[in-house]
Amino acid sequence: MRAREPRLAAQPAAPARLTPKGRAMRELLLTAAAKMFAELGYEQTRVSDLVQHAQTSHGNFYRHFKDKDEILLAILEPLIEEVRTSSRAGATDLARLPTEAEFADRNIAFFRVYAKHRRLLRVMREAASRGGSASSFLKLWLAQRDQFILRTERWLSGLQSRGLIARTLAPRALAEALGSMTEQLAYVKIGLAARSLPAKEIDELGRTCGRIWFLSIAGSGVSNP
Repeated sequence: MRAREPRLAAQPAAPARLTPKGRAMRELLLTAAAKMFAELGYEQTRVSDLVQHAQTSHGNFYRHFKDKDEILLAILEPLIEEVRTSSRAGATDLARLPTEAEFADRNIAFFRVYAKHRRLLRVMREAASRGGSASSFLKLWLAQRDQFILRTERWLSGLQSRGLIARTLAPRALAEALGSMTEQLAYVKIGLAARSLPAKEIDELGRTCGRIWFLSIAGSGVSNP
């Protein structure tokens, strides 16, 4: 039986019975929190910063979220899904081995989405490293990483079973290595950068990673019949 792809930890959803006014307040708080976390980071952001920026009261905040961790999780959930979707394109096509250009396109798409949300994704990594009350962020980061690795492993195993890549390759190890390279490059070169990278540089990172993916997967040749 195939192992199930790990799920992301359940994130706080908007209450189903919020009034239009309540939904508007929740969105106002989420927008203010995203700005404050992006500017100040996880450790330095306080609930008082959020309500001050939203120009509302602490009472309004606590009617929607129990603390800053819960609102950050609500902010990160759609971002993580967007990142996952950006790296998914074509990953289930087992009929042929992608070209180097196609690998490049997939990596470019991933890096562009990462760049779009780079500050908040950096905050997630910051929160994950804290442990303790922020352990939910470590689980979130590891869960989204595990989903990517498992998906890549299954894809590689499928290509291998069809004789499209060498049987000497170890799908799990290769998925871990390539995934770690791509993620760490995005974090260091894009997430930690003092400034937003120009589109040209982001695309160059994608092409470079695409070439490494292609050579690592296709460079060893195909399996013997």
